[in-house]
Amino acid sequence: MAITKKIRKSPPIKTSIRRTHMVTTYGVGSLLPVESESFMIAGLDHWRADNRLQVDERRLCELLGVSRLLAPPGGEVSGMVPMVRFPEWVSCPKCNRLDRFGRLADKPKGEYVNRCRFCISPKLVPSRFVACCPTGHIQDFPYRYWVHRGTSMSDEGGHSMRIITNPADSSLAGITIKCECGASRSLQGALGSGSLSMRCGGHSPWLDKDTEECTERLVGLQRGASNVWFADVRSALTVDRDLTKAEEVLEKILSELDGMRESDVTVYLGIKARQHEVDESELVSAYRTAKSARPRDYAEASRELRAAEYEALGRLHPEDDGTKTFVCFPSDVSPTDRAGDLIDLVSRVPRLREVRALSGFARVSTSQVKSGAPAGSLSRAKVGWLPAIEVLGEGIFVRFRDDVLATWETSELARGRSQMLQDAAEAAAGQALPPISPRFLALHSLSHSVLRQLALDTGYPASSIRERVYAEPGQAGVLLYTATADAAGSLGGLCSHGRVDNIAKIIEAATEAAHWCSADPVCLEAVATGAGATNLAACHSCLLAPEVSCEHQNRYLDRVCLVGDGTPRSGLLLYRS
Repeated sequence: MAITKKIRKSPPIKTSIRRTHMVTTYGVGSLLPVESESFMIAGLDHWRADNRLQVDERRLCELLGVSRLLAPPGGEVSGMVPMVRFPEWVSCPKCNRLDRFGRLADKPKGEYVNRCRFCISPKLVPSRFVACCPTGHIQDFPYRYWVHRGTSMSDEGGHSMRIITNPADSSLAGITIKCECGASRSLQGALGSGSLSMRCGGHSPWLDKDTEECTERLVGLQRGASNVWFADVRSALTVDRDLTKAEEVLEKILSELDGMRESDVTVYLGIKARQHEVDESELVSAYRTAKSARPRDYAEASRELRAAEYEALGRLHPEDDGTKTFVCFPSDVSPTDRAGDLIDLVSRVPRLREVRALSGFARVSTSQVKSGAPAGSLSRAKVGWLPAIEVLGEGIFVRFRDDVLATWETSELARGRSQMLQDAAEAAAGQALPPISPRFLALHSLSHSVLRQLALDTGYPASSIRERVYAEPGQAGVLLYTATADAAGSLGGLCSHGRVDNIAKIIEAATEAAHWCSADPVCLEAVATGAGATNLAACHSCLLAPEVSCEHQNRYLDRVCLVGDGTPRSGLLLYRS
């Protein structure tokens, strides 16, 4: 459990959060409700970096450009995660006053108490509204600017405000902001894109009070809206690699060598070589090789990471001594076998380990996360580490026939559907986007179809099954797995269905289900659906999965790629029949 407290000097407020939530739900820069108050998780500059909480996954460290990954603190021993009050604007439910917390809160013994200084008894209510920009900044909703129609007014000089709600009207039109000067305005039209014509002030309250130049326009949002904070979580599977004993030791101690003088490094490597009973010259050589490795850009490193996973999932890796975090049993599929005209390998993965790290976040839109460059910074200074968690689980890997996919993706339907989706997504985004390959579009759609069917057959809820799509050139695989932060992992219910005959039945059932959707013909004929127009023929009745299951946030899906447009052998699932 991660315990949080606030930085400001006031009575300490503590609450418990799951460590996994500190990476996925309540990470740096996110809003956390605590009883009747609201706080924001502070930046990594204010966290206590405890090496005892290190999560080992060198490949993910290299991908994200950090020296180490650390689990969020938990309990009094490893420290607490600080937070700051946000929003600062609050209101009193009794006298309706609306102002900053420091001006409205009572201060009986030199410390602020969350109650109105004028009414004494009622607890103050944090503002329901905030203002964000697409580059990750956030600030209090500009009530004075809104009420005075684009003119900022000072805190002094007869401009105290009250918030009045109409019990007969639950819409924004029923909320009116009144100023002491006589100006008043309802909040109708205050939220959403284009709601505020005010330029962003460059505020980053989770880092510090400083501001930076920003040219974006503010967007009014509700404090609890899902687009106030999107986590950018990067993950990697721990797969078997051919490492020497010296390289294994180096991976464990590499983060400890950061900032050391070269002479001290040599001495330290000698000590570690004797402790782990490895040849000192081999350890020094491995260190020099790692240090001289050429820097790679994010896209290249990400492709290499996925390529290593794809190769390992198709190779036997048995359990030797009961301590392995990756166990895999592949089964080849003959072209004469059931469904052998589409799949060529099925792997049961009884044991897998996944490390998930929070690398940044976005606000207003997920476009920054999708581009691989999230806007929100986790720290003001470079700290050299990121919060991460490890989960253990099991899964099923299905590798499809590359020759079938290679032939299908050159068809007129495949190229036409991917181009149609590309055009719709770029028109909605107003900018050029990375190309969407027919192979990825088909494999991702097939992954969702199989995931939904697998949930029915195994009894696992769809929200507990995750996907991992391998669709680079030369790759044609899908990993469906379930994982938990519990030390025991999952219970084997998913992996037991990873037999070739079972997967063949599931794919046949998924094929039959993909032909029909209760929203047809509207769904089948759709040309731009989903957030950002990033789907074609896909809806909740046929392809969409819980967002926690999809690594692409339910984007880039098209059922027509699977079942075709009515012409013979046009869809992938019909092409090989």
